[in-house]
Amino acid sequence: MKSPKSSATDAKTTKRDQPPGPVCPLQNAAANNIRQVIDDQGKLTGDLPEPDIAPEKLLHMYETMVMVRAIDDRGWILQRSGRIEFWIPHCGLEAVHNGATLAYEDDDWIVMGYRHPGVMLLRGVPLVQLFAQFFGRDGDPFKGRRLPTLMGDRRYNIVPTTTQVGSYLPHTCGMAMAAKIKGDATNFMVMFGDGSSSRGEFHSALNFAGVHKPPVVFICENNGWAISTPQSTQTASATYAEKGDAYGVRNLVVDGNDALAVYSVVKEARDMGHDEGATLIEAVTYRMGYHTSSDNPDLYREQADVDVWVPWDPLTRLRKYLERRKLWNKKKEDALWTRCKAEISAAIKAAEAMDFPTPATMFDDTYEEQTWLLQEQKAHLLADIAELERREGQK
Repeated sequence: MKSPKSSATDAKTTKRDQPPGPVCPLQNAAANNIRQVIDDQGKLTGDLPEPDIAPEKLLHMYETMVMVRAIDDRGWILQRSGRIEFWIPHCGLEAVHNGATLAYEDDDWIVMGYRHPGVMLLRGVPLVQLFAQFFGRDGDPFKGRRLPTLMGDRRYNIVPTTTQVGSYLPHTCGMAMAAKIKGDATNFMVMFGDGSSSRGEFHSALNFAGVHKPPVVFICENNGWAISTPQSTQTASATYAEKGDAYGVRNLVVDGNDALAVYSVVKEARDMGHDEGATLIEAVTYRMGYHTSSDNPDLYREQADVDVWVPWDPLTRLRKYLERRKLWNKKKEDALWTRCKAEISAAIKAAEAMDFPTPATMFDDTYEEQTWLLQEQKAHLLADIAELERREGQK
């Protein structure tokens, strides 16, 4: 891989020389120092070596990426029909978190973002649990306290993100440093958006990582927009990856719509973490849809900007690659989509049949043992609810 210093210089030159108008940077990946395994037709580019992934794992990743896309399709409909109050779309972003998760072992810890349901699925979390979280029902380990798609589960070594973007980056460094001090072989990965690079926590975490070299991989998912803020307004640097140069953190840029490339660079960074320390990886991708269900991207971007990314769809590219290897065909594709839709419908039915968490659960999980103040507040709440129910029963 190219050294951090040379990558920053080359990227700046490329940025100046690019023609006007909408251009997908993946089209000129080599010139932009964006690492790739396959092109838009699923053919090997000759840049990064073809990763050695067992066929069953490769197919499982692709099937999970399709499920993630199908979840997004249905989640948007559920929100628009009023059955889910909020939705955070993830169409076009499937390759980053699925490729990265596949590169880690189940004993490793992942601090996920809010567009990454594939992390949960690849770790073996049941689909119905995801929909219980979307609906805020009893099957949600967070007991309905979080916005839909803000998932996580410590039983699977997955730490949930927060809506305060980037605030969890120093915590990930602390987790990784604790493992290093203990002599533990566990590795850590944290995913965040490009907007997080403007927060102080990002710089504190990178500075700590450069000095102390904890085994953590930072994945900056550069999807083009921090809500409505484009990269040109977000930063004056040519890449987000090169920000690691200031802190002595190894860094590189990868094609975020190429799941094989993401897997390759993340796997290498993970494996060298305990010896070499942290790596900052910028995954260049694009948010094809809305930021959230409360957003209207037509107010800040042109359709032409979106259209140039369509040929680089991460699902299409990986499917073509699998077809070239004779691992996939149209019959399997149609069967997969049918299965995904059926499993999602079943999960929705099961999740909506669950009870809502009781109000008393809001006092759980704050402390290992409830304080007297929380116990008092809980008692008052339960008494008020009982009195309200008594009055309702007398009507």
